Amino acid sequence: MPQAVVGSCASGLPARCASLQRCRLRRPAAALAAAVPARYPLTWGSTLRRSYVAPSEEVDLGHRQQHQLKAAYAVELPHYEPRDNSNIEEVFGNVHSTESFSAVDGPGVRFLVFVQGCAMRCLFCSNPDTWNMKGGTRTSSKELAEQIRKVRNYLKPRGGVTISGGEAMLQPRFVAAVFQEVHALGLNTTIDTTGQGTKAGNWDIVLPHTDLVLFCIKHMDPLKYESITGLKQKGALRFADELAERKIPFYLRYVYIPGYTDGPKDIDRLITWCKKQPTFQGIELLPYHVLGRNKWEVMNIPYPLDGVTTPPHETVAKVIKEFNNNDIAVICAN
Repeated sequence: MPQAVVGSCASGLPARCASLQRCRLRRPAAALAAAVPARYPLTWGSTLRRSYVAPSEEVDLGHRQQHQLKAAYAVELPHYEPRDNSNIEEVFGNVHSTESFSAVDGPGVRFLVFVQGCAMRCLFCSNPDTWNMKGGTRTSSKELAEQIRKVRNYLKPRGGVTISGGEAMLQPRFVAAVFQEVHALGLNTTIDTTGQGTKAGNWDIVLPHTDLVLFCIKHMDPLKYESITGLKQKGALRFADELAERKIPFYLRYVYIPGYTDGPKDIDRLITWCKKQPTFQGIELLPYHVLGRNKWEVMNIPYPLDGVTTPPHETVAKVIKEFNNNDIAVICAN
């Protein structure tokens, strides 16, 4: 089962950061490739494809032993029967974009919704264009539900809807309304979040309608967390406690950045924390990439991680092995 090792990231962390946005593509690969300058090659982490590494068995192939990998996102989410949605409140929210089909943001095939707004300013943010709460397109939860209805049959039996961002928790009433519509359609719900907000103002509104959480933790060291994101870490840890109390399963998303989040002590601390979480399912390891840097340039914002490179495959493989050795399943970019 995978685990982690790597270089130190103790020094050189800027005092401020540049916004929460997990390193994801918001546009089709072809369009993004055309938009990214040639000096930023599409390397490790530039694709939405994932290789799934979980507790495995060794298979004898004659000349060598090889691990037989099991499927990722092995968690089974609740099944919902379609029902009438007329009593679900219509709520409007600001949506950055949507994707009709994804296989990398929760179990099965999923409809993705990226909402606007984020309080973090992560150094490695791939989508600074989602920071502004007032950006995007004003969208009705009913309108979005109708879009999902049109592709519902393609999302079954295990799939559903994942809401990401930006930070999905910052539009709690909208997300909660969409999730209720999704359940009424007979599909399951997943939220991709860093746990921003508060219990009463955000979590109590969204989590009752959430089946799975993709929880993006930026760093286990509180000082490094703040340096990378601009926010205090305690809110994220309280959110994790909330998931435990509500018995909501989650996968931990961790961006692996050379010199920032890859130190051996950082990984050891992450492993220790994960083992204490009762509903933890596994780690989605996201090797750092420079996709999205062009957006900083277009927005005339200095890019904080100038000079930081994508970690080598060999280094990432060692980290995966470290997690696996500690009985932690890993999902990692290919």
